[in-house]
Amino acid sequence: MKSLTRNTKRLGLGITIFVLFVTGMQFIQPPVQNPPVNAPMAAPGEVVEILQRACYDCHSNQTKLSWYDKVAPVSWLVSADVKEARSRFNFSTWDTLSPADQQGRVWEMVNMVLTKKMPLSTYAAIHPRSKLSEKDLAVLKKYANDLSPVNYHDTAIINEADKEFKKFREIPIPTAAVPVAANGVKYIPNYQDWQVISTTNRFDNHSIRVVYGNAIAAKAIKDNRISPFPDGSTIVKVVWNSIEEKNGDIKPGSLNSVQIMTKDGKKFPDSKGWGFAKFNGIGLKPYGNTPLFNTTCFNCHKIASGNDYVFNVPLEQQAPGKAPARAMFDAGNLQVITSFANREQQTMSVLYGNVAAKRSALFAYNTHLPGEVFKLVVYKQANNKYWYGSYINGPVESVETVAGTQSAAAAATLTYQLDQGAAPRDSAGYKMSAANRIAYIFSHRPSVFP
Repeated sequence: MKSLTRNTKRLGLGITIFVLFVTGMQFIQPPVQNPPVNAPMAAPGEVVEILQRACYDCHSNQTKLSWYDKVAPVSWLVSADVKEARSRFNFSTWDTLSPADQQGRVWEMVNMVLTKKMPLSTYAAIHPRSKLSEKDLAVLKKYANDLSPVNYHDTAIINEADKEFKKFREIPIPTAAVPVAANGVKYIPNYQDWQVISTTNRFDNHSIRVVYGNAIAAKAIKDNRISPFPDGSTIVKVVWNSIEEKNGDIKPGSLNSVQIMTKDGKKFPDSKGWGFAKFNGIGLKPYGNTPLFNTTCFNCHKIASGNDYVFNVPLEQQAPGKAPARAMFDAGNLQVITSFANREQQTMSVLYGNVAAKRSALFAYNTHLPGEVFKLVVYKQANNKYWYGSYINGPVESVETVAGTQSAAAAATLTYQLDQGAAPRDSAGYKMSAANRIAYIFSHRPSVFP
């Protein structure tokens, strides 16, 4: 009997201590606070309704908590999630963002939903109303596209590109100190010697890109061992503002930026080893004033976690009886002259050349130099599964070479050869002559590189 009494007292004491402990926990951290809504999102009603239902509990100052969300330690987790979510974007301060930033956030939201990253599965499990239907997604896609209209033959973009190209051609860009991002990632001047791993164009922000990889990154892609990429991998993406025409043609305009990802697990442990950098414009001005911008970049790249956070890896292709592979065209010692695309034909192209060819292209192909070699690679356009709003090159459709003689006296004598694929056809479906094909290749002005 005494033993039972002692056990009862111990149990009572234990319960009392537990209750006091749990009660004390409630004072360690206050529940989520809702500051005033100062600059709410101004969007169509159906868009706002979807976002309120699926996103506002975390991404706004209008968080609505259930009773169990207010009890520690659950409240601690909820508070941390809301704090991080609001730091990403906050619908209650949405209109403080620039139009470009608003546009980018909307496309990011759409892609987070498409890739099942948002709403969080744990949140959706206890808040079933937050789950988005195909109809909801269609509404958000339409809104994203409405924010990014195409301005065909935009004279402002064309004039800016012409002005920049003239300076690029006539005035050598002076060698300055190598710019460095706030997180320590340096600009890499010699990336044009690297392997081109992909080319992309985006209809969300109207840009066209060429993506390079250093030897470590290129080998990892070739071996299809990118989960994860090895330390030392570096990827450089050159981005141009695109000039778009009604016939589907897309060509590069002025230089937008050069963007870098470099893998160093010790230096960047909080972003899965990736250090990011972005150098804007022909002046290569580093983006971000503090190292915290690295987190902003990584948060967006989380969508591509299946590719070790790299969006523009060549697509897997599998030949009968062989393991899946990721193909990259080997241009040897040739460098990129320009890239372009046609959405109507669903093609993407990269024009390469040697030093002589690049010099000839710079001056409108009017003066040819001995030993010129041009090589045009045309790809089938494919959807980028990690980013709605982007196309990436698929399989190679054709490879063509235009070459000059080694004789200075006959440098303008050019030969044309179809190295791979079917003979290209004109808009009427007829095969193009060698002369017409050479003229087509030479109609593309070089892209401006820093």
